[in-house]
Amino acid sequence: MKFLYKILILLLSSSSLSATAIRVLIAESESPVWHISAGAGFTFQNPKTGKKLPLLSSHRRLTITVEHNQFMINGKAFKEDQLYLQPINDHAQFEQDHYDGFFMVARQEGKYYLINVVDVEEYVFAVVKAESWPGWPLEVNKVFAVASRSYVLHQLLKARKKKSLFHIRNTNHHQQYRGVHTCAIIRQAVDQTRGLFLGYDGQPILAMFDICCGSIIPSNVTGIVDFEKVPYLARNYACTFCKDCKSFNWSFSYAAEQLQHKLQEGFQTPLGSVKDLKIIKKDKAGVVQKVVLKTAHKDVYFSVHELYKLLPIKSYAFTVKKQGKKYHFSGKGFGHHIGLCQWGAREMVRLGWSYELILKFFYPGTVFMRLHDDITAVE
Repeated sequence: MKFLYKILILLLSSSSLSATAIRVLIAESESPVWHISAGAGFTFQNPKTGKKLPLLSSHRRLTITVEHNQFMINGKAFKEDQLYLQPINDHAQFEQDHYDGFFMVARQEGKYYLINVVDVEEYVFAVVKAESWPGWPLEVNKVFAVASRSYVLHQLLKARKKKSLFHIRNTNHHQQYRGVHTCAIIRQAVDQTRGLFLGYDGQPILAMFDICCGSIIPSNVTGIVDFEKVPYLARNYACTFCKDCKSFNWSFSYAAEQLQHKLQEGFQTPLGSVKDLKIIKKDKAGVVQKVVLKTAHKDVYFSVHELYKLLPIKSYAFTVKKQGKKYHFSGKGFGHHIGLCQWGAREMVRLGWSYELILKFFYPGTVFMRLHDDITAVE
């Protein structure tokens, strides 16, 4: 087993960056207008050749645009398709957020990308602040630190196999990431779990998590992940620790006209007046798979994923009841019901569980691994 861990370290290494550098996609556009700044300005470097480009290094604020398929920085053209923009001192700023590490701008297949290159520990430090809850204790933030680190390492290896420019997005498509902050308890959580991640079959796991699982048994859920590829997410027992949290139950109602207006946003042609909305398929877990909207003109079928984009549904475990001209939605859980339950973990800490036992509960069959040369597994 130790041999497998050393192989993983080699896979994570890179000739041009540190072994734990993460490329986070911050922005993408076909015609960008980006502004980044740093107190003492920037140095420029071509990442392919290592050649430094000293021009504009004294400029504290950079405006990045594109003309004739070339990057324009403060009005000067650069023929390189990739550039590193390294702050000389302090953090770099983009929009309202400050970032550790440095920025990379890149073009590929008609699109332009702004990427933050940052050490994995600083990335995890930022993510836990964005994904955790204010005032939560150290132990639960350790849970989130290990889960977030596992997730980003999984995405890093996946991205490298695909030869992607970036490893992970800064949104809840992957993990929320908003750059530098100063929360002391989260710094403790990251430092005290430094390098620690969950592995399965010698690889970092896809450590999915949601806000509240709603006590749904993940192994009974279909259509979210392929459990043959990620068996550690096929937990065959429920988390009941979240049952008293404020996110466990939710509800909202729409009049027929309101419902029609919301659903119409997904269509260019008129739907017609709403006659009924019914759930027509659920899986073994009770999670909705498909619904049908009956209108004056036709029946329209929605997958639950499509409905999720159009209505303020907080999870896929819900019911719809028609009462007169109103439609009442009620459900349980907040998220996709797979992996770690944040509110469940919070209650487990209150009951005295350690972060290690919590992670083993939510990701059965995994082992703890650490990012350094003499890694050992911890059962």
